[in-house]
Parts: sequence; structure tokens; C-alpha cells
Amino acid sequence: MTVRGIDQSARLRVLLQVLVLTKLPFVLYRLPHEQPRLLLMPQGQPSSYQSLSELDAASGFVMAPFSLEGKDPIVLWPQAQCVAASGWDEIDALLSEIEQPVYRCKVRAADEVPCPLPQAEIVTLAQGQYQQDFAGFSAALRQGSYQKLVLSSYFEQEIARCFIWDNFMRACAVKPELMVALVQAPQVGTWFVATPEVLLRTVPGTSARLHTMALAGTMPYSADNMELAAWSPKDRVEQEVVTSYLTAILAQLGSYEAHGPYPVKAGSVVHLRTDLTFELPTEQGLSELLAALHPTPAVCGLPKASAQQFIAQHESYERSYYAGFLGEIKCRTGARLRTNLFVNLRTIEFLQTPWYWGPWRFRSYVGGGLLPASTFESEYAEICAKNRSVLSNLKPEFWTQ
Repeated sequence: MTVRGIDQSARLRVLLQVLVLTKLPFVLYRLPHEQPRLLLMPQGQPSSYQSLSELDAASGFVMAPFSLEGKDPIVLWPQAQCVAASGWDEIDALLSEIEQPVYRCKVRAADEVPCPLPQAEIVTLAQGQYQQDFAGFSAALRQGSYQKLVLSSYFEQEIARCFIWDNFMRACAVKPELMVALVQAPQVGTWFVATPEVLLRTVPGTSARLHTMALAGTMPYSADNMELAAWSPKDRVEQEVVTSYLTAILAQLGSYEAHGPYPVKAGSVVHLRTDLTFELPTEQGLSELLAALHPTPAVCGLPKASAQQFIAQHESYERSYYAGFLGEIKCRTGARLRTNLFVNLRTIEFLQTPWYWGPWRFRSYVGGGLLPASTFESEYAEICAKNRSVLSNLKPEFWTQ
């Protein structure tokens, strides 16, 4: 390898870029306020499952689609079949030791300095399609068929230069409270995620106590919006709908503790959040709880089953892995097994990754919860604000906006 003679940051820029382009299965992720971790499969490919029950015997990193009845499988990078590294020094050493022929023949000269990203404007989603979808969702809500529906869409764009290392580091530095992940496998392609929403986590320092959250309602970040009094009745109702659904599930398991709601910053936006902690009965499998939680009303709606069916029939595209979940499931860390699963939000799917720096085509996915009182203008403004937050991971001119 010719890249050992340069500083670590420049070396990782090259190594991670080439890792993506080799199409090797891997996951690079950073849990909130932790060190980054890499799981790499030098041989073979991740496992594919069709049902959540198959995860009861699984251990590794999992990525599940929004709909478990569609064409997209649940994908697992098994911990036992992956080479792992934790922290940038270990990740640097692991990537530098890979002897894939494609590395040796395609890594360019180590002293090459890629040109800066050009200035680029955000491509705005055509209002017509979103407005058409909004009209159908809004009509169903006004008829009283649903308490809440979540409408999502995507922005398809192209960027002249894309530096995966820079993008990942930027998200980790600017958004320490989020789970940041770059995942790749033949079954899913390549996805970049910086999500604020916990689906299910093991409480640190315990083996049996679990944490989930109700995260709903969105406003642009400002000091004023970090005060609960700044939030509208619509946002508070949306948050209460999600919280009520989750507490009804947890009440069936036994006792639980709730804290919130309170505003939390997630990049350039703020959400309302309620934390819920509980213990899973020993006789219940993790998959049963996941089936009850996923998809949450924060990404689907209520009643859950009929809302998910309505989305499948009336949203103008298939969500695939957007609004699914991803993260560690029963991964061994020291003497404990831990689970860290997050809802797949603030998501970018790379559609085209031509050799080396660019241009790269991608989709950014965003959505928002609708109630009977929701208006097109406010909801469209919300998804545009969320998309701006997503794009801040790829375009440095949006870092601090």
C-alpha cells in the first residue's frame, strides 16, 4: 500500500473511499457520544432474513426495511464473521492491512489532494408530487380514519465530489448526539445515516434494562425552540400520540419509567422527546418487542397496521430501508451483550458511486407526521428543513446553517 506514508486523516480519506468502491460488505458506525466502530466482511456476504423472529438467534449489526412484507430483506452483518476495529487508530490499521487486489491497483498516489467541493444549491423537491400525496393523506385524516399518518418523500440529487471520510467525520463532530452510520452490502447497496431516534437500546451498565423513546414534532433549531413553551398544540399532540402508543405496549410488559417530553437538538432541527425505560420479561424474545415497536407511530401512524397499509398504497414511492431500523443487536462488548437499534432517519442512499471522488448520485429521504389540522405549507417547509439537515453531512457550506 502506498498510503502508509501520509498523515492519518488523509490516509483514511483514501482508504474509506476505496472501501466503498470495492463493494465489500461493511458497517462503519458511531453510537451517540462513543468511539467509531468498523465491522468488515473480507469474505462472504451478510445474512438475509425475512422475519424478525429470525433475529432472536442473531448477533451483529442489523438493517431492517420499513415494510417486512416487501422485496427488501432484513440484513445482518454477523459479529462472528466480521473483522472488527474500534477507534480511528484501529480502523486505520485494519483498512491499511487489507490486501484486496482492487486496493493495490486502484488507490491513487498518496500525495494526491482532491479539489474542494464546489458550491452547490439544494435541489428542492417538486411541490406537485408531494402536494398530491399530501392531499390524499390529509383527506383520510379528516375523515377520521386515522389519528396520525406519516408522509415521506425523497430528494434525488447529484454532487460533483463526495468524500465519505469527510462526510462521516463531519456528522460525528457536528452531531455528537446522533447515531451515525455508513453501511454497505449487496442486498442493500450503500446508505449513510445520521439519526436521532432510538428504537431500542440496552441501558449502559445493565444487561436487562432497555430504553426506547417517543420522538415527534419538529422545528428549526433556536434557543427559543429549546423551551417547551415554544411548541405548538399540533406538535405536542403529535408527540403525545407516539408516547401513548409506546406506553400502552410497555404497560403490558410490566412497570416502566417515563421522562419528558422535552426539546432535543438534532443537527439543525429540534424535536420533542420522551424517554421510556423498562425491563423485558425473561420469557419474551426480543423479536416480539421489535414487532410491537416497529414501525413506530413516529414514522408510520395510528392505527399502526392500517396506517402502514395506507402508506404502501398511497405514498408515491417505496420506502425500502428508510424508516426501517438499524444498529447492534445482541453484540458482545466485554462481558455483556448489548443492543443499540435506531430508526433509519436522516438517510441518504447512494445510487451511483463512480470511481474515486465523483460525481455521485444519491437520494435523501425525509418525512413528517400529519394530523387532521396539518397544512401543506407548514409540512412542506418542515421536510425541506429536514432535508437541509441531511445534506449538511455532504455539503460543507451547510455545516453551520
